[in-house]
Amino acid sequence: MIKKEYKISAIKTLKFVCIFLIADFVFGSIASQIFFSQKTGKYARATHAIKETNAKMLVFGSSHAHRHYVPKVFEQELNIECFNAGAEGQQLLYHTALQNIILKRTKPEFIILNIDENFLFKSKSAYDRLSDLHPYYRDNRKELKPILGLKSKWIDFKLFFKSYQMNSTIVHAVRYYISPQKDYQGYRPLFNKIKPEDILTNDPDKVKEYVELIDDNFVDALKSFITNAKNKDIRLVFVTSPTFNSVDHSKNESFIKIKEIAIKEGVPLIDFFNSKQFMNKRELFHDFSHLNNDGAELFTKELSNQLKDLQ
Repeated sequence: MIKKEYKISAIKTLKFVCIFLIADFVFGSIASQIFFSQKTGKYARATHAIKETNAKMLVFGSSHAHRHYVPKVFEQELNIECFNAGAEGQQLLYHTALQNIILKRTKPEFIILNIDENFLFKSKSAYDRLSDLHPYYRDNRKELKPILGLKSKWIDFKLFFKSYQMNSTIVHAVRYYISPQKDYQGYRPLFNKIKPEDILTNDPDKVKEYVELIDDNFVDALKSFITNAKNKDIRLVFVTSPTFNSVDHSKNESFIKIKEIAIKEGVPLIDFFNSKQFMNKRELFHDFSHLNNDGAELFTKELSNQLKDLQ
């Protein structure tokens, strides 16, 4: 009797597993088709960078990259095709993983990495946001596992399931289908200007997504980003974006470490922090952290001039 009950339980369990796997495959396949058919939005831009672009200049970085580097200006000033692969809220782990995948397929001549001064500080969100790369895992396991595995040792098991790979992406796909998110070769302009009354309530330290302790994984990611470029004989430049507020980075351990690595590895760092051409110029800023389109075009032009000098 007991053996019969065990047998029935085993059959029921097997049926459940089979139904679950079939459902996962069906819904995951549908979600995958929807995901890779997106024409606008952050995933569409990432997919274009990974699968399609052959631009000779690529820009990486967080929202400061995404919002500040204007490809058409680079093309006018430097006569080089550019794609902005910046991604809002993403940090070094994401950028290094994305670079790994892109360089597997194509080889640009030039890479710009926009440096945020706090890139090396511990940040939970930097790990959490790596889920944006889950849909690309199946085709890029070798490149992604070392980085995605930092968050979970079970990454292979989790991403075996198609539905987990596409988790939460359908919401984005529907949103961008209803309201397309237009960009210009990856760049998305901002058009507001800081109002005089907003300056009175400006607090540069209002929001922090990090703890001021160096994360060794981020240091390794930065070094890997440099090594990847060197191994492909790609020119790499670090750039910091203009700031509205005056900033003092003399005691910022993250930025100090980044500069040390850049010097040791022979990577030029073009620093626009505290640039008088931009600082306190509210007409050039959308908010206290981001340039508007006027500021971005001016910044890209000034950066192009400095890149010419480097050449």
